[in-house]
Amino acid sequence: MKNFFLGLLILLLLAITIQCTKPLTFTCEVDTSKTGYELAGAYDDCLVWNAQQTMTNIEKKDIDIRATKLPLLEFSGSYAVLNAAENWIQPFYTFITETGAYPTPSASINNVVLTKLKSKDSVDAAFKISDNEPQGICADVQQQVYDTVLNNVLTKEQRDKYLSQGKQLSFIPDDAQPPLSDKTNPVNNGSAWLSVDPATKVTRDGNKFYYEPWSLYVKFDDPNISDDRLRGVRYCKLLSHQALLSWMLEKSFEENPVLITPSKPVCDGPSSLDSGNGSCLFYSELYGNNYFCADYTGPGFTPENTKEKCNTNAAYKNQVYSTAPCSARTEEIAAYIPGYQGLTGICVVHCKETNEFILNIYNSDPESRCGGFDFFTPAQLGK
Repeated sequence: MKNFFLGLLILLLLAITIQCTKPLTFTCEVDTSKTGYELAGAYDDCLVWNAQQTMTNIEKKDIDIRATKLPLLEFSGSYAVLNAAENWIQPFYTFITETGAYPTPSASINNVVLTKLKSKDSVDAAFKISDNEPQGICADVQQQVYDTVLNNVLTKEQRDKYLSQGKQLSFIPDDAQPPLSDKTNPVNNGSAWLSVDPATKVTRDGNKFYYEPWSLYVKFDDPNISDDRLRGVRYCKLLSHQALLSWMLEKSFEENPVLITPSKPVCDGPSSLDSGNGSCLFYSELYGNNYFCADYTGPGFTPENTKEKCNTNAAYKNQVYSTAPCSARTEEIAAYIPGYQGLTGICVVHCKETNEFILNIYNSDPESRCGGFDFFTPAQLGK
């Protein structure tokens, strides 16, 4: 155990060293000699850098933005951070790609961008900024991406054709309230933000299409969240420059276009009930103030990164890792969870994906504690 904590300390010191030595990024340059999907991809590389400015209205502030791309599994365990003393903000992001007949070297494009951005209230508090600028929303960023593709990526001929003949696309504000739109998402929807497929947020009215950037806003002073890493963050699911270029060049001229190919398979159960990666018993404020035992079943998990996720995830409190699956920890779970009633429900998070995991529930009303993820009763999964 001593060696384990020593290892964690070394990793922490290494991370701090990397943060301190990372080059300053006060600008994000785009190679405008590129064209088409390559140019759109270059703009994608700067999307989150620009989004952090827009979200916090710091365009005129000399603050270093260290936008960092991560693989999906690492992105799931990351936390947007800032350091006012060293003058930097670090948002994180990952791309969901789409394959097809795209004229790019890889024949695939960036489809949706998942982002974790620091919110304006957290930036204002840390950097002592006092102004009347509002908190940015995901739709603000999405409109900028759209305008960039329309005005800076398309040629004049392509732009004229799209505007005159293509089906038009606009965006629903992600903080609007009825009656402005009955389609808006609740930005305080907690962890359910993770499981929503952006393809389900596309609506159509005749030849007009609408996309609603799915978002979550955790306020800097949220009294229900005790961990600072989880507060003062705005999460967005955005269409990339490449995805919008595909719409403007091709899809908008189809009879029944598909703006985003659904990325989530039908969830008829988890890919596995016991992957051999071990399990984590924990309490979570973020997951509805409840107790869970998690089995990490996705192919991206290993015993090593499962143990790390259990021990370092800011959403987990009083966590206890075991190499055994939850099904083999019954006595331990019964002693750990107040009001234990046996296994009452199973939530499948990121169903069928690389980072899939199961949240086993042992309290009453398990479906409401599932937070919007795919819910199953034990009988449905043969448990």
